[in-house]
Amino acid sequence: MNVPGAAAAASADPALTAQLDLSFARAPSGATYLARQYAGFPFHVTRALQLDEQPSGMATVVLQSLGAGLLQGDRLAMTIAAQAGAAAHVTTQGSSVAHAMTRQGARQDAALVVGAGALLEYLPRPMILFPQADVTTSLDIVLHDGATVMWCDGYLAHDPHKQDGRFTRLAAETALRDGNGVMLALDRFEIDGSVLGEAGVMAGYAVHASIGIAGSGADAELAALWRATLDAVEGVYGGVSTLPGEAGLFCRLLARDGVALRGAMLALWRAMRMKRFGVEPGVRP
Repeated sequence: MNVPGAAAAASADPALTAQLDLSFARAPSGATYLARQYAGFPFHVTRALQLDEQPSGMATVVLQSLGAGLLQGDRLAMTIAAQAGAAAHVTTQGSSVAHAMTRQGARQDAALVVGAGALLEYLPRPMILFPQADVTTSLDIVLHDGATVMWCDGYLAHDPHKQDGRFTRLAAETALRDGNGVMLALDRFEIDGSVLGEAGVMAGYAVHASIGIAGSGADAELAALWRATLDAVEGVYGGVSTLPGEAGLFCRLLARDGVALRGAMLALWRAMRMKRFGVEPGVRP
């Protein structure tokens, strides 16, 4: 079973085979299940859990890593699809770590394909950038009619030796397309770790994150709710903007630490769920 548009969400490197390939489908009972599942090293997939009262039948999958993190020369890719009418929440057990890279950088690509009327929440924990890490990431999202996708892309600078070591470089891209492959929004940035936390408004903030939602329900009312929600979260500085063509909402966040970022992400996620379904989401492991 394939979701139309999956080919448009191929890895940024055409020669790279995805180590993780998941496809969620809706059963006749209304419950969402994993219709296709492939996980190669370093990924491990838990069984799909039913944790939510609403949307009824939503599947939650927690991704785990069997490796030590991102090492120089690594090329990781994943594809996650929610077929028509499916509802899935994908998160990670913990943060991945990008280690020192003195000869060449590492790359991680993720592709999300959300079928007609489906809901996909992709909310991994932030990547931890150790000193001398050089990382390029991409997130390519294909959104079909009537579907909703929420995502988080976060990075945390950390020196385990507490010697003020900095990562070398972080380059990230998020692309949002419709089911015909037409670009709806594109966000791209590159950061030199030597200035992170020192320049202008970034001073004192070790965490950078982007949180977005697109499709059904991503409207002006939710934008106002998200702004009010952020105002109540300590340790973060951020803003919420409307994507081009009112395709969705985009939140750029700076956070003091990973705890503050997670608090902000969960608060925005709960606010979305309460507005759309009227009930709190189930507690995740």
